[in-house]
Amino acid sequence: MNGANPAGNDGENLQSQKWQWAPAIYIACLLVMNILTSPLEISEMPDDCPEDSMNCDKREVELNVGDDELHQAMQQWADERLFTTTFSQGHIVDRTLLMQFPDDVIYSNECGIVELFSKSRLGRSDLGVNAERLDDIVEFLMDYEFETTCQ
Repeated sequence: MNGANPAGNDGENLQSQKWQWAPAIYIACLLVMNILTSPLEISEMPDDCPEDSMNCDKREVELNVGDDELHQAMQQWADERLFTTTFSQGHIVDRTLLMQFPDDVIYSNECGIVELFSKSRLGRSDLGVNAERLDDIVEFLMDYEFETTCQ
């Protein structure tokens, strides 16, 4: 054999070389997806989900809270989502854990009624993710100890 690699070793090296590119390909795909989905961002509260839509959900919650404190609570909710969200007042971009698909969460306060809307930017169906997300937000808001009321 005189220094020659065993037959199985070349196959292992080839396999490990293939996997070396996986992180770079994953990051490149995330970058492309985020660039392509930016124009699809929703920034205003829609009237309702389209009738045939399977990738959005809208809720109204009776909650007497001031705007500033609602923003503070929603930012806290977003912060607890780890690295998957970006926050600006009235708009949160929540991302799915593995593939980082961007979903828009819009909220508004109408003095006694907080409107919540969640919509996936990509795909025809969200597999129930938006409803689960709004369930989580509603539960969070109902458990939050607000100190102010709307004026």
